[in-house]
This record gives sequence, structure tokens and C-alpha cells, in this order.
Amino acid sequence: MEKQEQISFTIRVFSFLMKEAVNKDFVFPGGGISRKTMAAYIDSLKESGTERLTNYCICQVFAICSFGSAYNGKWNVSHSFGKKAIERFDRNTKANNFREDEWLKRIGLSRTGLLWQFRQSKEHPLEKFIYPEYEERTKQRMHNSEVGFYICQISTLLWTPFSKACRSCKNEQRCKNITGRKYEELYRIRTEEYKKSNRK
Repeated sequence: MEKQEQISFTIRVFSFLMKEAVNKDFVFPGGGISRKTMAAYIDSLKESGTERLTNYCICQVFAICSFGSAYNGKWNVSHSFGKKAIERFDRNTKANNFREDEWLKRIGLSRTGLLWQFRQSKEHPLEKFIYPEYEERTKQRMHNSEVGFYICQISTLLWTPFSKACRSCKNEQRCKNITGRKYEELYRIRTEEYKKSNRK
């Protein structure tokens, strides 16, 4: 996988685990600081295949759950993807892995199941277009106006439920209808993946 694919994969697995174990309304933050932190995180990992990325996410969300209720609402990207978080993952032992596996079992998940679920979605040729984060800036131009709607129609792959701009747009339903007609398969996998990520 290329770096952007590795980042996208990580965000999807991490967000899924956060919704399952911490906060069903969790949304991974966008913006420059987030992108920079995630790029540095990928650069710092010694190896970044799907199994290692999945294990990393498990380690970090398990740590968040271990911090207790006093930590709620204080999370930011660097807490799970900064230097100290990477060191936490590098120090992980077999005993820690066992505790993580027991924790996953309690919330109805497994390491193997997660890996299979998210690997499977990588096999779809349109997977990288489920949430093209690079379109977010374009989607914010003249947001909630007819001109902005026109800009989206000619400059982006249209509606995706993972986009903050799309979810807050007054033209969302119109755009969903157009996306469904114009990009039927892309629309299908976007809605399917979003349902998975919000499963509770």
C-alpha cells in the first residue's frame, strides 16, 4: 500500500474500534495537523502492512479504554498517533496482546475478524475513492450554495457519507441522488462501508 492508503486504512480501523468501544459518534478529525501527524506515524512504523496497522489500532483503542472515564472527551490525534503512542505499541508484549484479545472478545470482535473485514474492503477497485479526503477543501468552497453545488458536480466524485462537508450540506439529498445515478457502484460501497463503521 502507498502511504495515503495506509493512512486511510488506519483511520477506518481506528474509527471503527472507537465507535464500537468508546463513542458511537466518534469522527476522526480532519485538517492539517491531523494529516501531518498521520503521515509522521506511518513514517515511524518499522513495517506497515495491514496486519501491523490493525494491531496498532487495537493497541491504541485498548489503551484509551484503560484510561477510564476521566479521559473521556480529552482525546486528540497525537494521543494515539504521536511519538509516545508509537513507543507504547513498540513496547507491547505477548501479555498485552492477550489482554487486548480478551477485550476484543468482550465487545464481540477478534483480531482475525477485524483483519479479514478491512482487508476484504481493500480488494474493491474503487475502495480508495470511498473517502477521497483531498476533495474536502473543494467541497467547502461556497458551501451550501448553488455555486458550491455546481463546483462539486464538476470537480469531485460527489457525495460520500464520510465527508463532513457532505453531511452538513443542504444539498446532500440532491447530491446523493445524482451520485447514485452517476456512480452506482461507488455509491453502493460508500453507503455499505459507512453502515459498517456505524454498526453498534
